[in-house]
Amino acid sequence: MPVTPYLLQLGLLSMFLVQATARAAPLYSVKNLGSLGGDSGDVRAINNNGAVVGYALNSNNISSAYISRDGAMHSLSPDRSTRSYASGINDAGVAAGQVQSSSGESQAVIFSGGKIDAIGSLGGRNSDAKGINNAGQVGGSADRADGTQAAFRYTPGGQMRDLGTLGGSNSHGADINNSGVVVGRADLANGQYHAFRGDDSGMHDLGTLGGSYSEANRINERGAVAGFSYMAGDASTHAFIFDDGIMNDLSTLGGANSISYGINNAGHAVGSSDIAGGKAVHAFLYADGSMRDLNDLVGPGFGWTLNYAADINDLGQITAHGCNTSGLCRGFLLTPDGDVGKVDEPGTPAILALGAGMMLLGMGRARRVRALRQR
Repeated sequence: MPVTPYLLQLGLLSMFLVQATARAAPLYSVKNLGSLGGDSGDVRAINNNGAVVGYALNSNNISSAYISRDGAMHSLSPDRSTRSYASGINDAGVAAGQVQSSSGESQAVIFSGGKIDAIGSLGGRNSDAKGINNAGQVGGSADRADGTQAAFRYTPGGQMRDLGTLGGSNSHGADINNSGVVVGRADLANGQYHAFRGDDSGMHDLGTLGGSYSEANRINERGAVAGFSYMAGDASTHAFIFDDGIMNDLSTLGGANSISYGINNAGHAVGSSDIAGGKAVHAFLYADGSMRDLNDLVGPGFGWTLNYAADINDLGQITAHGCNTSGLCRGFLLTPDGDVGKVDEPGTPAILALGAGMMLLGMGRARRVRALRQR
């Protein structure tokens, strides 16, 4: 059947109305993670059940590790005077982090079932657990007896394993996946540091985006790594995803710098970036080849500015940090209302408008037909 002018006009009107209503609603619902009584809170990691860990000030203004489930924040510290920090969480809800003594020394620990268990050392005074996998293996950093620092992998029932360096003195572990692969940064012999991925075959240099330094922050189950690298000239940093042997530049939100902190198994990354003009730092989501400002995806009236996103799980939930105009800062859980990479379907107003448009076109066509018949 040939396409009539009426059908063509109707199709164009439909396209216009669908495009006009695309993304009219927020793509994420946002939940304030609350507080432990203090004025600020931080976020670090999220598991695939939506449980979030981080640290927040309690009413004594002491940093306390917390876990947040279903909108309720619970302290992981044994008392209100112990400084503690949680940096990683597995799908069973077991968290990893550190507890700090009154003298300032830190100890890598696991938070589980209301207990805090130390996981050892590499002979030095300080240690810090960063990531934990579903088998209970932990990745982090610890002081050696000689005062240098090493990335480690800890296996339950065993000891910390020093993962070495890339030829220099120090290394720092940041995360571990379910295959036991640890990522972080390690010194080179020339004093620079590069992002690394460490497994049973050794520590592997991931390179840079042209600058002298790079750092890995998170690894997914496929072995893809999120982090940041200095660009040529070392004047700015860009977020990256390292996958299939290639370090991919994620660019920025228009400013000079960006950093990626988290990645899920779909390869979607989150982090922070300077916006155009360098006037602020905003949280971002990188998906389907483009970086988007998370503040544009939560809709108007939110009242807070999301300045960085710390992690993203396989459901697409994001944990992010934001502050309001009075300087109050909180952690937030963002849950997708739909497919972030797709155009939203038109809602009821669009359908009504489309129906009205069809009626108008139909009425106009009927008038033309009547006029032709009267000739």
